[in-house]
Amino acid sequence: MERNRNLLIRNARLVTPTGVREGDCLIRDGRIAALGEAKSPGRTPELDAEGRYLAPGFVDLHVHGGAGADFMDGDPDAARAIAQFLAAHGTTGLLATIVPGPLDRMRKAMAAVAGVPGILGIHLEGPFLSPEKAGALDPGWFLPPGREAFRELVAGFEGAIKVVTFAPELPGALDLVTEIQTIGAVPAIGHTTATYEQATAALDHGARHVAHLGNAMTGLHHRGPGCVGAALASGASIELICDGFHLHPAFVRLVVAFLRGRGEFHRFCLVTDATAAAGMPDGNYRWGDREVHRQGREVRLADGTLAGSALTLDRALRNAIEFAGLSLEEALPLVTRNPARALGLDGELGSLAVGARADLVLLDLDLTLRATIRSDEIASHDR
Repeated sequence: MERNRNLLIRNARLVTPTGVREGDCLIRDGRIAALGEAKSPGRTPELDAEGRYLAPGFVDLHVHGGAGADFMDGDPDAARAIAQFLAAHGTTGLLATIVPGPLDRMRKAMAAVAGVPGILGIHLEGPFLSPEKAGALDPGWFLPPGREAFRELVAGFEGAIKVVTFAPELPGALDLVTEIQTIGAVPAIGHTTATYEQATAALDHGARHVAHLGNAMTGLHHRGPGCVGAALASGASIELICDGFHLHPAFVRLVVAFLRGRGEFHRFCLVTDATAAAGMPDGNYRWGDREVHRQGREVRLADGTLAGSALTLDRALRNAIEFAGLSLEEALPLVTRNPARALGLDGELGSLAVGARADLVLLDLDLTLRATIRSDEIASHDR
């Protein structure tokens, strides 16, 4: 990547919060300084967008790895390699997602991501989860919710942890919500057997995000709306994995119709749940202490259980448009402004607006990624 704190991008289709318009984008000191018809101050380098879309960089709230590396490796070089791989697919901000494991290994993994460009913080997916909805996670490392266990896990990392996923039906879960809020993190529901009533109680108590809606949770039934029903009826932000395997395209269309009808599209976030297999050929890869196998676009355990994905957010964006018939203006916030808002970073990230961080992507008209700009770095991606 080429470092450049100042840049003038000319002849772009600017994808702004108020619509798409033609114009220029001036970046000064790593932030958007002007949009529209901009003049080059002094010797500012210029980039000709040649009529391509200029949009905010993507934000992934739930990603475990990529390019053969896993955040659970606990290796700063591996963390950097993952962030660089994801940036090559438009993800300029992400939460390094840590799965349940030995305490020392989880803490080593959290330490390894500190200071890595593009990593906004940590998503703890557990260990306070339901063994009955473990999915591909190892239930041998799950713990019952407890204040002391949580404090021991997060000690020294409180400011870095942004999301904590837990199962609300477990005894002590509501007290855990309070502990999560105390460190300034977002309490998120996931890997849960919660009934509609149990999930609603947690949402009423302060949980405000739901991990990979529909996966590893109680589904929507006409006599028991389950966690899916509680999530949709709440005001919480929700994640969907749009790879075509985790969710049927019709389910995506139903969620879109529901949220659009309620005027709550801002709650909808696309995530990848990507593992080390993302960006790699077919074969076996490590995820925590488990071996996963990539075959085509699917990643599974040996018993056939879906185990994260090989998805990237640029592909997820195109899939969501295809599955639900979305326009670019409707779909783009699902990977930009909505996840930024879920983290309390609306206005800082996820919007092509003056004053926002200049984390941007340049897209061809078919939405193929052409370049990624992350504050002070530019990477072109010729395909």
